[in-house]
Amino acid sequence: MPLLSKEIDEKYDVLEEIGSGGMGSIFKVRHRLLNEERVIKVMRAQMEQNAEHRERFIREARFAIRLRDQNIAQLYDFSIDEDDTYYIVMEYIRGMNLEEILKTTGPPKVSLALEIGCQSLHGLGVLHHQGFVHRDVSPDNLMLTQDLQGKPLVKLIDLGIAKPLVGERNLTQTGLFMGKVRYASPEHFGGQDGEASVETRSDLYSFGVVLYELLTG
Repeated sequence: MPLLSKEIDEKYDVLEEIGSGGMGSIFKVRHRLLNEERVIKVMRAQMEQNAEHRERFIREARFAIRLRDQNIAQLYDFSIDEDDTYYIVMEYIRGMNLEEILKTTGPPKVSLALEIGCQSLHGLGVLHHQGFVHRDVSPDNLMLTQDLQGKPLVKLIDLGIAKPLVGERNLTQTGLFMGKVRYASPEHFGGQDGEASVETRSDLYSFGVVLYELLTG
């Protein structure tokens, strides 16, 4: 049965599909009992047959659950349903990503761009302090919303290709480019040796490109 025509785990009503990527599709859902909107990222069926992709999807959930900060999208749950479908439940962020903002309204005011910059760097700092590098810092992975007081709030999203700095096996194939060329640091292009050297400063380089784009268009 197509996902959009059914509930998920008897707790969530699917409202609409809001995006898709290489690993899966993203749906806006409503928690039945809490009456709260959330986001569910569902792993593509063909990806579930690949052990490496399954491990990457599970690892994304394990990374995200360790990151509790207002500038990082919050993960609520990870599960495998009775149909062997893998999915992650995350907070629903009302707002637009920076790529959408640049396309629809152009560069924000300098004061807002600097606020976005400070909050984005705070989120990356939390990620790095926990021992991870994002590897895909780009405008579409930074969401702009509002806090409870109506002030700008930035959320770092999508840890799908994040990697630990130490201690865990890297799932990226040797020589495989990860991220987006336009925002990638030079070491991303160094093949096997370059991949090994992609670390926290690589994220900062990528964000420097994002900030330049925010300020200049």
